[in-house]
Amino acid sequence: MSTYKPGRPNKYNPTTGVGQKPPSKPGEYRIRDAGGAISYIGETNNLARRTGEHIRSGKLSTGQAGAGSIEYKVADRRSTSNTRREHERQKIAQHQPPLNKSKGGEGRPAGK
Repeated sequence: MSTYKPGRPNKYNPTTGVGQKPPSKPGEYRIRDAGGAISYIGETNNLARRTGEHIRSGKLSTGQAGAGSIEYKVADRRSTSNTRREHERQKIAQHQPPLNKSKGGEGRPAGK
């Protein structure tokens, strides 16, 4: 079983409104800076809520046109929080984004 379908992620720029807003579903996301480099990788049970949290915290900057964007993939319905966290750890190790303070996967257990 794969956690995510193959293919490119969906893109959304909250500054310009270009792209499709993340849904309220579980998945993986990547925050890209204005230069296009991956600055943060995360996993969540609600992509829409987590995007809003990153905008409010400043991790996903919206101050200037094209300042930051988010890419995301919705998880397969059969995936679990553990399989999504393992995938997150692999992607953090692969890309080494500067804003990730840990190696990933330390999220709260599902249902808490």
